[in-house]
Amino acid sequence: MEETHTRSYRPQAIVRRIRYHQLASVTLVGTYVLMILGAYTSAIGAGLSCPDWPMCYGTVVPFLHPEIIANSPYSALQIFAEWAHRGLAMIAGLLIISTALVAWYTRERAIVRESAVFAALLLPVQVVLGGLTVTQSLEPVIVTSHLATATLILVALTASTVVSWPSSDSPRSFES
Repeated sequence: MEETHTRSYRPQAIVRRIRYHQLASVTLVGTYVLMILGAYTSAIGAGLSCPDWPMCYGTVVPFLHPEIIANSPYSALQIFAEWAHRGLAMIAGLLIISTALVAWYTRERAIVRESAVFAALLLPVQVVLGGLTVTQSLEPVIVTSHLATATLILVALTASTVVSWPSSDSPRSFES
């Protein structure tokens, strides 16, 4: 009887673990892509192509207002890069919060939970630094702090994702 219970529990544990790992993996990749897009935005000189924050030219979607693009000193590509960075940041932020919540309520291993929660706790700091990057006209210490915080978030998400990696080698792997 106990063997049947173990067999029925084990597949459920595997499914729960894989689902968390999938969420954590998507969050990690999304955060990495966000960082690459941020670097690209900076490299093409588009860091101030949306001159206000959190809006872009006072609107959520500047491309719905052709006069904004026509009258801007920045190219459409530059405006799009900055606008896309902000949009992807919002999506990545929601994923980070979701990952932290799922980790907090479903993971037994402290490193998985705590690293995901640490990433989420850094998120408000990162959002403020992103806004200050624009409102303070790319002040180098703020831009550097924005990148450093993003790196800490990426490292925390990497730890949570890697440690939660599904493994069939060890029975303990079902416990994390």
